[in-house]
Order: sequence, then structure tokens, then C-alpha cells
Amino acid sequence: MDADVIVVGAGLAGAAAARRLSKAGKRVRVIEARDRCGGRGFARAHGGDGPQLEFGGAWITPWQNRLRALVPEYGLELRPRHPVTNRLWLRDGVLQGSGPVAPGDVTAHERAIARVAADSMLLKKGLTENENNEALTGVSFAAYLDRLGCPKSTRNLFSAWWTVSGNGDHDKVAASEFLASCAYDNGLAEGMIKFWSDTVVPGMGVLAERMIAGSGAELILDDPVTQVVQETGHVEVVAGTRQHRAKACIIALGINQMPGIGFTPWLSDGKTAALAAGHGGRSFKLWIRAEGVPVGTLVTGDGSGIEFAFAERVEGGATYIVGFGLMQEGNDPSDPAWVRRQAAKLFPDARVLSHDWHDWVDDSFARGTWVAALAGHEAGLDAANWQPEGRIAFASSDYAREQAGWFEGAVISGEDAAEAVLKLR
Repeated sequence: MDADVIVVGAGLAGAAAARRLSKAGKRVRVIEARDRCGGRGFARAHGGDGPQLEFGGAWITPWQNRLRALVPEYGLELRPRHPVTNRLWLRDGVLQGSGPVAPGDVTAHERAIARVAADSMLLKKGLTENENNEALTGVSFAAYLDRLGCPKSTRNLFSAWWTVSGNGDHDKVAASEFLASCAYDNGLAEGMIKFWSDTVVPGMGVLAERMIAGSGAELILDDPVTQVVQETGHVEVVAGTRQHRAKACIIALGINQMPGIGFTPWLSDGKTAALAAGHGGRSFKLWIRAEGVPVGTLVTGDGSGIEFAFAERVEGGATYIVGFGLMQEGNDPSDPAWVRRQAAKLFPDARVLSHDWHDWVDDSFARGTWVAALAGHEAGLDAANWQPEGRIAFASSDYAREQAGWFEGAVISGEDAAEAVLKLR
């Protein structure tokens, strides 16, 4: 055997699995397709020479205790998010400080807010319908908004928060992704940001790298796995032209990454269906370096382009604004002119100095942003669907039993997969 356990993927799920296995005295080999650790955690210097910024997932919540324990253990720090000190809404082409809707739409707006709050709390309790027998699962975000019948400005507001929750095509991704995020603050979309309390510094990828190094696991980078074959008493993993043999294997990958691997025997029907459907996470995240923008300013847009923007920090006399939108026709985060037009719309007094981003949708080792269940395919992402098969266990924030979609979920899932492997004989 080349190792007791082979872990495929060096993100936080793989790192957590390697850490737990090594503590149990197992020889671990981690194989990663990228030339770095961290998966969807990816911090680097803005523009190549600016401050270190997280271009993948960044924020963690006050209750994510696994990450909060790991950060100091591996010599990293938590940077508190700057509080929101200035809240603005873009409505009819004009920035408003009084609220998201016109006076004549307040009643309809508040009715929609109340309905979303009620539905989100019912979903949190495990219900799939509300008291009106209206579906809370299996319905797209667009269909859900149509059902609300809310004013256009309310719809735009929900769409802005969607870019940091459901983060995919309104017509395809399940509305439950939005409702589940609203449930963090008793059903209020506006409350999501309250719980984005800290950022891991210098980055999630650094944490994953240090966890793997600290475990003593052998790390192989830049070597995509193409086949995983279960034999009697062992597993063979093929990466490039090399075969790796171990008693067990943990696939620490999300569902959009796994279709590039051939499994023998093939996976269960539930897993196969989930991989065929994939998930619809297609947001973009970018950083804008600008002058003339007060830190702490939060702006939600008009349903197009950059829909959510927050002036999060000041460095070297410039403000760094994090912005979110959807990767769809008409949006081009790679184009400096497009970014400047968007910034002018949301921050009229800003002077844009530069911007930077990473395209997760076009990234062949990610194939999307954070997990977003397609309407009607939510069950494929249930943790129950991703139980071990033979000598193969699975780990990812995509289908974690707790905190799915968060890096905390990745850690939990990685530790769970390691425990499952440790029970094998």
C-alpha cells in the first residue's frame, strides 16, 4: 500500500480529513488537481502587489466553532468585518438612503418581507409547505418571487441578497437556498450580513495548507485524479499516469468537481443523479480598489450587474469594496470599463483605481461557486445521499450534515469522512 488512506482534494474538507486520520496514526496521501491547497478558498495579493484578499469564500459566523478553534491552532487570525455604517439602495437609477421602496410600495413591500420571514422559519423547522399549501422546496427563486407578487424594487432587493445566498440562475436554483439564508436572522434577508462576523487571515487556503502540513500527510499537487477503482480490500486511485493504492479513499470534492472521475464500480443511483444534475452556483465576486468611498457603506442594486457591494476595509489610503453579482449575459467582471460603470452606479463619488477577481465558474477545478441546489434536485445534496460506499467516503461543504455551503461544513464533513474510514477493517 502507498498509504492507509488516500484523500482526493486539498481543500478544507480534505485537510480536515487528513488531520483526523493522521491523529489516529494513519499514513495519509493527499492528491490535489491544483497547484495549491485550499479549493474554493483562495487568498492572494490584489492586482499582484496589493493587500492579501480572499477571492473565494471569506466570512465565518460567530457559531462556527470548528474554524474558530483551528485558526489560532495553526497561527492564523480572525479579522472582524467592518460594521455597516451607511446603508443605501439603488432605486430607479438614484441612490436612496431612506429605504428600498417608494412610499406607495411600502405596504406591498412589508407584506413580502413578512411572507419571506414566515416561509424561511417554516423551512428551518423542516416543513416543505407553508400554511397556504405553497411549496417551499422544489420551486425556483423566480417562481417564488412571482408568487410573492412584490414591487420591482423589493424583487431587486431580494435579488441582491440572492447573489450571496442562492447565487445562480433565478429560473433554475431553488428558492430554499435564499430562505435558508434568511432564517439566520429570523427570516430577514437584510440580517444575513449580521452573521458574517470575521474573515480568516491570511486566508482559508493557508489554513488548509498548514493543516495538511501539520498532519504529516504526503501532499501531491498539480495531479488531477481520473479514476477510483475499488478492489477487494483496497482502493486504487489513478492520477496522470500513476496508480496509488490504499486501504481506503476519501473523495473530498464538491459535486461539480466529481464528474471528471470515473468510479469502478459506479456510484449509487442517488449519487449518480446528483452528479448529473450538479449545482447552479454562478455568482461572481470581485474587489474594487477606490477612493472617495466611506468604509462601511453597503449598497444593494437594481437587479443587474453588481447587485451587492460593501466597502469592507481601508488599506493604504484606498477603500476595498467587495461586490457580488451573477455570471450571466451582459455582466463582464473581467472588463475594467464595465466595472467602472457599475461602480459609478453604486458609488457615484468613487474614483476606481483597480479591480481584481477570480472566475470560479470557468475554473476547471471548481466549475461553479458555492453550492446552490437546483429546484427539484435538493435531495441530491442531502448528507444522507453521500454516505460511504465500500472503502470510499465523501467529504465536502456541498453535502455536509451541518453548515452546508460554509467552510465550517467542509471541516465537519472531512472529519465525518475520516471517522467513517477509521471504522473500516
